[in-house]
Amino acid sequence: MASSSFNDKHSALRFADVGALSKRMLAPIDGYEKAPLVSLEEAVKPLVNIVPKIERNVYVVQENCQNPEDGLTTDESA
Repeated sequence: MASSSFNDKHSALRFADVGALSKRMLAPIDGYEKAPLVSLEEAVKPLVNIVPKIERNVYVVQENCQNPEDGLTTDESA
C-alpha cells in the first residue's frame, strides 16, 4: 500500500512536469492585464478542488515571505 508521502511526491512531480510540453508556438493569453489584482488566497480559490493542499501551500509560502527585501508585497513575493 502506498503511503501518503509517496502520493504527495508524485502529485508534486505531476504539477511540475514540463518535459512533455509542445515545441509549437502558442498565442499569448490576452486580457489578464485588465483583471483586478487580488490576494493570493483569492487567486487560488478556483484551484482548491483541482490542486491538492493548495490552501496549505499558500499559507506556507506566505509565512516564508514575510517582510520581503525586494520591495514586493508578501503576496507578490510568495
